[in-house]
Amino acid sequence: MFQTTKKILILIILLLTGAFFSCDEYLGLSVDCSECYNIEPDSADLIIYLTINDDYSVVPIMIYKDQVDDNRIEHIDTVTASPYYLFVSVNQYYSVKAEYHSDGKTIYAVDGDKIETKHVSESCDVECWVISGGIMDVRLKSE
Repeated sequence: MFQTTKKILILIILLLTGAFFSCDEYLGLSVDCSECYNIEPDSADLIIYLTINDDYSVVPIMIYKDQVDDNRIEHIDTVTASPYYLFVSVNQYYSVKAEYHSDGKTIYAVDGDKIETKHVSESCDVECWVISGGIMDVRLKSE
């Protein structure tokens, strides 16, 4: 009897864990209700941080839907200021590859993130959608 109870308890825990992680409800700690969207947005800005300085004043980038290796190019640009913003469809994973050139060498920096909408029902008095994710950092690390 103990084995059956133990199996049922484990099954219940697994089901509750799956339900918790599959929810589209925003589980962040704080929400500024004045920044809510009343209707679920279908697009938002990716935010990409790059190293832009005297050594790297111009940085070519390629933005991909999904992983870089999937080679589904979404956008190509040359960046001269950071952060860089690109308006894209939400509920999608994006990757970015930045190409830095210095002293005849090429350095690639890659990052990716999913930009998605989350519904907030508990924090605000009105219908509230927030944007989560979509922030990528392809800055070079200091040596």
